[in-house]
Amino acid sequence: METVLGFSLIGFFIFIIFFLVRKFFKKKKVLHEHEQEIILDEKIIHLGPFSGNPYRKLAILLAFSSSYLPANIDMHTIDNWFIGSWGKDSLMIQKTSDNRDSNLFIEMSRPFCICTDPLIMTPSKESNFNRGDSIEAVMTVNNFKPASIVFKVDQVFENGNYLLRPQYYPSIRNAELIKIKFKQIDKLEDMIFNTKGMSNAMKQSERICFSEYELEISEDETTV
Repeated sequence: METVLGFSLIGFFIFIIFFLVRKFFKKKKVLHEHEQEIILDEKIIHLGPFSGNPYRKLAILLAFSSSYLPANIDMHTIDNWFIGSWGKDSLMIQKTSDNRDSNLFIEMSRPFCICTDPLIMTPSKESNFNRGDSIEAVMTVNNFKPASIVFKVDQVFENGNYLLRPQYYPSIRNAELIKIKFKQIDKLEDMIFNTKGMSNAMKQSERICFSEYELEISEDETTV
């Protein structure tokens, strides 16, 4: 009887030791797997322009799972906004004035894909400004109260056009109509831009900008 009880106790202790050892190694293994998952997540989070946002990791996976089609961007929206490539990492959104003499440009560049740096190209007419000069004007957005603005002459082209960069101007994000009036002594033509659909053009440009498409085909690809 004592022999049976002794073997039972020994067997019980062996079972407990086996159970504890198994539980210890199993817990360590699970912890190791989670550590690997954390390492993988960190690698994914630090990928390219989509870093820091878990939702953007999904965008990366969708981009890699779809076909990669390099192309030059050159299109007009149904609101007659032009969206085109401006180098390998930038898009340019453009709208022509009602009299077709002037053009409004808005740039969107990778990696942030934010609309910035509005520019206006307009004929110099009889004016005689030089690069770096300041030109005062009045801008009216959506028939709201007119606002005084200042243009900087960013470039003077050989064909007689100015590239003007506004220094102080009201928000044009939701603009449907933009009017720009110059002083008579400046001898520049007033402008009217029908900007309906601007927000939609910006959203479409943002989608293109954040995609994996090449905005401009490289010279090597065009010579193949």
